[in-house]
Amino acid sequence: MIAALARPPQVHGPGRSPFLFDVRAVGVFRILLAGTILFDQLIRAADWRAFHSASGLVSAADSRAWDSPWLWSVYWLSDGPLLPMVLEALRFAATLALLFGVRSRLAAFVLFVLLASVAARNPLLLQGGDKVLIVMTFFAAFLPLGERFSLSRLWFGETSAPYVRSAATLAYAVQVLLVWFMAGLLKIGDPWLDGSAVSMALHLEAFTTETARLWRHWDWLAQPLTLFVFWLECLAPLLALVPVLWCRLIGLAALVILEAGIFISIEAGLFPLISLVSLVPLVPLQIVNRLAAGLSRGRAATGTPLVLFFDGDCRFCAFACRLLLACCGARDAAMREARSDPIASRILEDHFAWSVVECAPGDAPPTAEGYRRGWEGVLMVVQRSPRPWLTRILPGSVRGERTYAWIGRNRHLFGRFGGAVFGHRSTAGWHGEAGRFATASALVVVLAWNAATLSAAHGRLDMRPLVAPLVGAANLKQYWRMFAPSPYYDDFWYVIPALARDGDRADLLSGRPVALRPPRDGPNRYGGYRWRKITFNSAQQGEFGRVVEYFCRNGLWAAVDLWEFRRPNLGVAATAETPYETTQLGRWRCDAFEGVDGVDENAVDAFRTEIDHSIRQVDGVLRGL
Repeated sequence: MIAALARPPQVHGPGRSPFLFDVRAVGVFRILLAGTILFDQLIRAADWRAFHSASGLVSAADSRAWDSPWLWSVYWLSDGPLLPMVLEALRFAATLALLFGVRSRLAAFVLFVLLASVAARNPLLLQGGDKVLIVMTFFAAFLPLGERFSLSRLWFGETSAPYVRSAATLAYAVQVLLVWFMAGLLKIGDPWLDGSAVSMALHLEAFTTETARLWRHWDWLAQPLTLFVFWLECLAPLLALVPVLWCRLIGLAALVILEAGIFISIEAGLFPLISLVSLVPLVPLQIVNRLAAGLSRGRAATGTPLVLFFDGDCRFCAFACRLLLACCGARDAAMREARSDPIASRILEDHFAWSVVECAPGDAPPTAEGYRRGWEGVLMVVQRSPRPWLTRILPGSVRGERTYAWIGRNRHLFGRFGGAVFGHRSTAGWHGEAGRFATASALVVVLAWNAATLSAAHGRLDMRPLVAPLVGAANLKQYWRMFAPSPYYDDFWYVIPALARDGDRADLLSGRPVALRPPRDGPNRYGGYRWRKITFNSAQQGEFGRVVEYFCRNGLWAAVDLWEFRRPNLGVAATAETPYETTQLGRWRCDAFEGVDGVDENAVDAFRTEIDHSIRQVDGVLRGL
């Protein structure tokens, strides 16, 4: 699967290829990818029951019929309470495995299955960043994720080629850059070509940041910026694929600038972060080498190099030595089997302990007094490393010796456990022909689907029904239509006043007092960006009753209203002076749902009268800022 190059790439040789990845960049990408997935899971954790359980917003049966019949989800195997909890625990375990580099490819593939399943399980929750994460994780499962900065590499102790070029690297690069390229092509339309799109996007009160509100009225800036964004999305991905270093750097830098601009201007959740993480493997080799050289230059010298002697028959012992050196940053230390040195061999036989000695290359080995064994050797390595401060958090001599002795007595048990966790051989090439076929097939399906999407968007032949079974079966269905073909022509947002059973009035999602002003607090108005996405998706699809029913079943609420505030989005400074028109989209009493206790009708009537009066006062009068 991995066609790694044996020789370092040259500026005019294979190093110019955009499909040649540095395994150090891939290792950093693995860590960032796992961290992003873990962060996303922590964000969802507080609302896990609402998002993914059988008693949440969408039942398993409803989600099956929501989209393409070809989609799949392991959450559909059961609508009971146990399976979602098991799958969430599995997702957490797979994320940790990916983070620390334990069977990284298997962990990445498991995460792809679970992320795709979560997206299919609750379509109201889906946003662009989720789809980027899904497709990125799928193709990442075929990359050499564990070749650097991983526990697997420390366990096997194998050295691999520093660069890799394969069908997987080609497929990954094309898929990642396709996100921006398709987003640019789908933006072909009047607002993006006449220079008004950015201003229109920044006048959507529910999505605009405070930073963007400072300059969104500057038409002299917004108009050229619109054309810049459009052409950047169309051309930067192509530049990133040109086998010329400066072209690739310009393309990648432009995409980074774009995502930074989105981050400071639009409340887009994790989308900018996920997009930036996806670019890490594409960093050119020359840049990775310079960064690595810069980091190495700052390391402190360790004096005379150390030599660690370990039990060559104990794989766990070798792993422990490599782990210690990696944690300490002792790059100059060497490792040898104890049997190669008479003194170290005798120490191992007499004390069942490893040993450490100072020995410069070419010098004669010191006498037995110069050897340090057991915990004393551990402390010596740490003290002589670039991170001697680690000794402050390590146990003292007595406790350390006890710990070392206990580990030594059970090293074979740890070895068997490590063999079960890491496997008994490196999986550097286990994909083989099957992996090449899988990545190539997936890439063809993805390209066909995006081509069909583009054709349909511009009024040509709609080929999506032909490709949908393939892309759905692979769960790689994707749309990259952020503000395409134009931002919304109306600025709109929602107010959700609710009556609690104790008589209090509050916003249903945030729990704050009901506010009729534009949501300058962004996603916080809706209890977070995930709930904002659910609110907008469900309101536009006529499914907000699901949200109301979920909250009514907790027994705290008596009645809920849903109001929409809408005005024309002119995309100029005059938009701020345009008043909002209000529309009542729904009105619910909680006792209308099966199994919910009755409510006080008089209190509900008084609540609705109060809300209607407040809405009438601002209807056609309320303006943005």
